[in-house]
Amino acid sequence: MKPNKHIIIFSHGFGVGKDDRGLFTDIAADLPGIETVMFDYNEINEVDNTMTVCSFTKQVDIFNDVLHRTKESNPGARIDVICHSQGSVVVAMADPVGIDKIILTAPPTNLNLAKIVSHFRSRPDSKIDMDGISRLARADGSVTIIPAEYWKERKDIRPIELYNSLSKRTELIIINANQDHILDGVDFDGLDKTIKVVDIDGDHNFKGESRKILIDYIKKMLVLV
Repeated sequence: MKPNKHIIIFSHGFGVGKDDRGLFTDIAADLPGIETVMFDYNEINEVDNTMTVCSFTKQVDIFNDVLHRTKESNPGARIDVICHSQGSVVVAMADPVGIDKIILTAPPTNLNLAKIVSHFRSRPDSKIDMDGISRLARADGSVTIIPAEYWKERKDIRPIELYNSLSKRTELIIINANQDHILDGVDFDGLDKTIKVVDIDGDHNFKGESRKILIDYIKKMLVLV
């Protein structure tokens, strides 16, 4: 009997494109025989070198649409989801059904506004307006545009509660970066004990040697080795 198709949907983090600055393309390249689906949560304008961030509600809608179309086009396929950073929160908010495994890489355990606001306010070309339109100057020269709705939704999100709820529907695995330089502290206190947590050395984006370690863990957890 021919085995069912295996598909992995990727959910990227804050202020990046669908490839998550190369993290997802590196993972996908080491998963031969598996179909991968990448998509953008943000609106990218290459002419102006800007990226407009959608609200969390809109991102959830985008993920659900991608998942629906993937299922519809591939009946009977095994579908797994790999998330990075804020993309973990979006998928947890979507609370999808019919997923075999979900892997969260460097997921936030809180969405405290203080660190991100402090980080970007230190850049002269950035403008943060919680009640209007914010423009964040990025290190690569691009600008991230954020509507007020994003900030308003963000302050009320409780990631640990969302992860616990998601774990009731599917097998949930967390890969935590020990030297995460982006998140404002990672505290898994209150996390459901059924959720497997793996700690590996590496920064938030798993650069350098930690990327291969990350990919090897992912392959092991997806039972590909």
